[in-house]
Amino acid sequence: MKTSILNNKKIKEGFYTLIAVIGLIIIWKIISLIVDKEILIPSPESTYQEMIRIITAPNFLLSVWNTLRRAIIGFVIAMTLGITLGMVGGFSNIVYYLFRPFVLMNKAVPTMAIILLALIWLESEKAPILVGFVVIFPILYENTVQGIRNVDKKLLEMMKIYKISRFNQLRDLYLPSIKSYIKGAMSVAIALNLKIIVAAEVLSQPRLSIGTSFQIERVNLNTAGVFAWAFITVILAGGLEQSLKLIRKDI
Repeated sequence: MKTSILNNKKIKEGFYTLIAVIGLIIIWKIISLIVDKEILIPSPESTYQEMIRIITAPNFLLSVWNTLRRAIIGFVIAMTLGITLGMVGGFSNIVYYLFRPFVLMNKAVPTMAIILLALIWLESEKAPILVGFVVIFPILYENTVQGIRNVDKKLLEMMKIYKISRFNQLRDLYLPSIKSYIKGAMSVAIALNLKIIVAAEVLSQPRLSIGTSFQIERVNLNTAGVFAWAFITVILAGGLEQSLKLIRKDI
């Protein structure tokens, strides 16, 4: 019975998503007809043709892989340090307040400034990884800290009364508490990380990457090509999120 309800829910979600996508394509087509300038708003047909051209190009898979590789490396480093330091910061006020200025500063500094500094400090192949890390690290760090600090105080007090060991407190109380916080943060961070890295690649222009491909299409005034790469990036971001959901089920 429960499986049937879940399946029906998924079917409905898929149906509504399909209707929304079709509606957006219709609106897009109408706007492109009104504007009637491919260089401003390309039609869905020309964008689809550009997607086919891009996907069948010899270097397409390598460009996608190079960008995904940077996104995965930056995400794994940010997740590892964010969760580790977040747990330490959750238990220690000293560590929390030491990292607080960095977190607050990161929220205020424009992403473009971070990209430009990364380009000054690192070569074009590595700069996007640093940019992605700097942007998503505070998200993972803060959510981990909140997960530690928002544990059930009554349960914690009871564990102390019954002299439950620190290890068991961590395993049975703190880790379950931070799971929901970390899962939510990871979903936000993984898609944001890809978007930030592509933006950094547009400026750094590493050899064979999605960001560099965006820049090439812009220089050639191929707006349909820019739209096509944008849709490809959205699909990749969705794929990363779905992959993360499958991994999270086992956590």
